[in-house]
Amino acid sequence: MPEDDKKTKADAAPKQDKPAKEKAKGDSPKEKKYKPRAKPELSPAEKTAMDLRQDKNRRRPEFHRQEWFRYKRVGDQWRKPRGIHSKLRRHYSGEPGFVSIGYRGPKAVRGRHPSGFQEVMVFNIDDMESLDSKKQAVRIGHSVGYLKRMHIALKADEMNLRILNFDRATHDELVAEAKKRGIELPSKEGKK
Repeated sequence: MPEDDKKTKADAAPKQDKPAKEKAKGDSPKEKKYKPRAKPELSPAEKTAMDLRQDKNRRRPEFHRQEWFRYKRVGDQWRKPRGIHSKLRRHYSGEPGFVSIGYRGPKAVRGRHPSGFQEVMVFNIDDMESLDSKKQAVRIGHSVGYLKRMHIALKADEMNLRILNFDRATHDELVAEAKKRGIELPSKEGKK
């Protein structure tokens, strides 16, 4: 008998269809349009250099410290081998990769973000004044607080700058939160 009671309770419970909920969300008139992230304007030479760098990155071996696998205390971060009998220092065949200049990427794009932008570290709005949105992108310092991040996100929207350590959802969320709170960019006139 207890099993029959369970069946009747389960049958009596109303079932909600997930597609009906999804339809209700999608039919809203305020459908957000997708805004793609900004892309850098690269010259043909820079595009070629970026492709070459990507190819070199794919082929580059992982460089580990000599005998990193043998002793836990050594760690695997690269250190130049200096021992007089070191096989790695003397480039014996069969030894792991040795850091050398031939593995370096093209100078034109060295130090750039994988997207092709030059990274600029930003801690406040004043750091963003002289940036070029076609070549440079912003990386917000980790010590910057929530309110100042909102200001930087608003300024980035205004200048069409890309923030590298935000994804699109985080950026939109910050801008929406700033608008909800009524936060605006501080004016230059008040700074005198």
